[in-house]
Amino acid sequence: MQGDFSRVTFDPDRHFSAVLSQQGRVQLDSEINEQTAILQHYLRTLVADVLGNAACAAGPEETDLGGFRVAVNDGVLTVTRGRMYVDGILCECEKDAEYWSQPDGHLDQEREEAGERLHEGAFLVYLRVWERLVTAHEAPELREPALGLHGPDTTARARVVWQIDWMPLSSEHPLPIPAPETASRWLAEELTARFGPRAKLAARARLTEDDTDPCDVAPDSGYRGPENQLYRVEVHRGGPVGRATFKWSRENASVVLPIRSVLGSTLELDTLGRDSKLGLETGDTVEIVDDASVCRAARDVAGKAPRLYRITEVDHVGRRVVLDADPAADPQQPGLGILPERHPLLRRWDHRPTEPATGSAGGTADTGSVPTAAPGEGALLIEEGRWLPLEDGIEVLFEPVPPPAPVDPGAPPAVPEPPQRSYRPGDYWLIPARVVTGDVLWPADANGDPQRREPHGIDYHYTPLANVEQAEADGARTSEDLRKVFRPLAQPLPQA
Repeated sequence: MQGDFSRVTFDPDRHFSAVLSQQGRVQLDSEINEQTAILQHYLRTLVADVLGNAACAAGPEETDLGGFRVAVNDGVLTVTRGRMYVDGILCECEKDAEYWSQPDGHLDQEREEAGERLHEGAFLVYLRVWERLVTAHEAPELREPALGLHGPDTTARARVVWQIDWMPLSSEHPLPIPAPETASRWLAEELTARFGPRAKLAARARLTEDDTDPCDVAPDSGYRGPENQLYRVEVHRGGPVGRATFKWSRENASVVLPIRSVLGSTLELDTLGRDSKLGLETGDTVEIVDDASVCRAARDVAGKAPRLYRITEVDHVGRRVVLDADPAADPQQPGLGILPERHPLLRRWDHRPTEPATGSAGGTADTGSVPTAAPGEGALLIEEGRWLPLEDGIEVLFEPVPPPAPVDPGAPPAVPEPPQRSYRPGDYWLIPARVVTGDVLWPADANGDPQRREPHGIDYHYTPLANVEQAEADGARTSEDLRKVFRPLAQPLPQA
């Protein structure tokens, strides 16, 4: 999550059960947040162990079938109100919801342009669950007026997002048996085939080859930044290597400025930031986001990403910035930032794209510029297998997919295809950098080399809801319920 955090310390593999304060000690945001994460992990694990991967809360009466029950009438897909637990995460639907108007849907524009008619063939309806950060910019009621009308924000919130989606079924990809366990496995296999093995990244503070004497360290070695930072490396455009791009921030992408109005390429903001460190200046890379774009980014396709912009002019008196392009011309999300009810924000990223490097042979100590992506996008190409510099000695490496196992000489000759990975938009890694040590806080293996780690988020959770059959000649559809339900354990005492 893109909060103003010092670092994120919770690790379930450590099996900590509580954070214990000691008298006279400094309190850190990371420790308070770790206590929340420990308790949340315990509760969600307990619920998942008792109820399984997913289950709906049903009433005591047999006629009460619980929430998120799918129905398709007159071409409109709806789910009933109620509660459901997915991997221990509570999902609440306060009232019956339609597919196109679900609370956090903001559905993909291509499907919206095609109309509200659902797929005419058979399809699987499923639920996607994840969490997003909400600050006082998105929820002004979080701000305490006693601190001033334009006073500082304080804490942020994590919000559960559930989204109804569907996946077409065909003769090539049928659902073998319409049962909850079979549908869960089928859905997991389809998503794995779509994205491949999850990406891994390593981070380090660069050391030169001459750094053999601890008393004679080269001035360009280690982390050279003036302040402690929490770097964030995030996948921007998904897809395979050569197409996928990334962006990075030294502030965990927490520098966001509310947009007041948009006129062409000129944006009027509520503020230009608290100070020069957390503000904007000419040449900065920025991204326009709102509630809809954040939710659309969770779709289960690599897709295309909205462009990033470069600030060409800053008007400090009028609190305006001029971008290098008109947001209305972005084919991916035209008009982004113009609807106040969606809480539009201008998010700052700290990379400065450069022209593609030439003549580089790669290697494990490459210090050349990171090449840009396609012209006009503003993000950086993901390159696997070589160290990519960020700034002040910080370097990252995207791990290549391991080669396939060798073919058995006795088997029929065949050329195995190399495994393919598709990066998922929004996947991110957090890299704390510290001035005192001149290094990053990143786990190392037995040889002291940086470990390759899977993304720190976003974690998506899935469960199938229903198998909808192909439409009949009269348009009628039948559906097979794939949910699991549980009823209250408490029973009335027998009457004397």
